[in-house]
Amino acid sequence: MEKENLGRRQVLAVIGGALALGGLQACGDDDNDSTTTPVDPPAAGPQVADYPYDQHIAATYQIDAAKVRELAYQAYYNGGCCHGAFSGLIDHLSATVGQPFNLIPRTFGQFGAGGIAGYGSICGSILGGILIINSIVSKADVRTNMLTDLMRWYERESFPKYVPTTIAPNEVGKTTLDFTNVGALQVVPGSHLCHASVSTWCAANAVSTKSADKLARCSRLTADVAGKVAEMLNTYLSTGTYAGPAAIDDASAGCLGCHGPATTFEPVASGMGCTSCHSDKTTGHP
Repeated sequence: MEKENLGRRQVLAVIGGALALGGLQACGDDDNDSTTTPVDPPAAGPQVADYPYDQHIAATYQIDAAKVRELAYQAYYNGGCCHGAFSGLIDHLSATVGQPFNLIPRTFGQFGAGGIAGYGSICGSILGGILIINSIVSKADVRTNMLTDLMRWYERESFPKYVPTTIAPNEVGKTTLDFTNVGALQVVPGSHLCHASVSTWCAANAVSTKSADKLARCSRLTADVAGKVAEMLNTYLSTGTYAGPAAIDDASAGCLGCHGPATTFEPVASGMGCTSCHSDKTTGHP
């Protein structure tokens, strides 16, 4: 365990130093952060390399999930889904806990927008939340439970749910769908992958993936995910553990009965649901 933590401290020290020197100025998508001048970290108090961060959080501390949701929603329009979730959580932790969270560049998550640089891979909002969970939770088995549970929750949840306190200026007057009736727009993504999640929702609501409506959906989804992460972390911080993850769905469990990682016949190394990509195998197979 000590060797594992030492390795992470070394990596975080390198990442933290590199980001402090150049990362803030490299992320031009967020005008509020692009002109930030790097400063030397304070000599006293928890440092970025003093990982994991649960050791620096008071025993009675709880994250305000409602504040995180609004922060994440607003931040989405300054850097995308990963940035929204990451900075929404980091901003709140910086304001309420302080070091080392206030030493971490809040733009660190901008790389994850659109499924990592627009590639359509893992949804950036999940990735932003995972970065925070990984930085705080010291127990490897609990981390694994939380990360798996977050992705399975996302696959099965109906999005978007969040109703913003204040509509972001970049959204006002640009949408064609009625987001005041958000319940009518909700769709279960069936996958934690960005391209599947976005495409499924846009097709169901007859809008383009380049539309303002897609941005409005993803900004609210980002708030939903960031709030979920806050609630999960509150459970961990108050109990020191996390029950779960939720079991894989029955259809996918059936698939793994024949195609599990131990077999040599078309083996599958995955914990995600199967049917969103392999819908042709849901009936009459084998």
